[in-house]
Amino acid sequence: MSFMLNLILSAIEVVPGVLNCRRRSCKLLEHGLDPRIARYINEAGFEGLFKVPNLEVDHALITALVERWRPETHTFHLPHGEMSITLQDIEVMLGVPVDGLPITGAVKMEWPTLCLELLGHRPLDPIPHPYENTSILAGARIRFSWLDALFSGPLAADATDEVVQQHARYHILDRLGTILFMDKSADRVSVLPLQFLNPISNVKRYSWGSGALAWLYRHLCKASESKAKQIGGAVMLVQLWAYSRFPLICPVMRLPLLPVEAGPLANRYVI
Repeated sequence: MSFMLNLILSAIEVVPGVLNCRRRSCKLLEHGLDPRIARYINEAGFEGLFKVPNLEVDHALITALVERWRPETHTFHLPHGEMSITLQDIEVMLGVPVDGLPITGAVKMEWPTLCLELLGHRPLDPIPHPYENTSILAGARIRFSWLDALFSGPLAADATDEVVQQHARYHILDRLGTILFMDKSADRVSVLPLQFLNPISNVKRYSWGSGALAWLYRHLCKASESKAKQIGGAVMLVQLWAYSRFPLICPVMRLPLLPVEAGPLANRYVI
């Protein structure tokens, strides 16, 4: 079974009808998060999201579910009835908070200035190119590679509290863009969430699970169109939801460790 799955995944680009599920691996420092950074992440309420492991995406499984998605009802139409992904699923499986205010904010701001203020770095001005967009910041979407290069190193021992918060914002932005709000480019992340990260403790006031679920519904509806070839959003949530609802298709599950560490349900699967 694993051989056939690997065969499908290795040939995913040439298999007609199989969606390309946009996905980016979460990158953490070699020795894990600095405790100073982790303190701010916990303060933001995202400690569960940072425990979600990197999992391989099953493109064929996601495609099969998208084919059964109905935009009119936001449900999967299955032989035994209708089912859907709920706020409880995103909270339990990914450890994302679902209580709080709706995520509504400005869509037009001086994004380079905001990046300088909250990340400590200002993206360079775009360089015109006749065939492709080579700019670091395109609208409110910034290149992952630029951010990774700036924050990939360890935090200095004498780093100020302001610098620690900048690193924490980067890691939060990276996780949000990688797991919850992935777009179909897969190489950029929206800086819109930055406006909610000042101060970082402000993050807990909002229902990030609601925003991520709405974003996923939007991508499922778009991907269900006949000409769609790819899908963004929290596709890993779709896959985890399928594993929990249909155990026969799930991979090997991890044996429970004693004591069982608190964390999202995603930790139970070995993929």
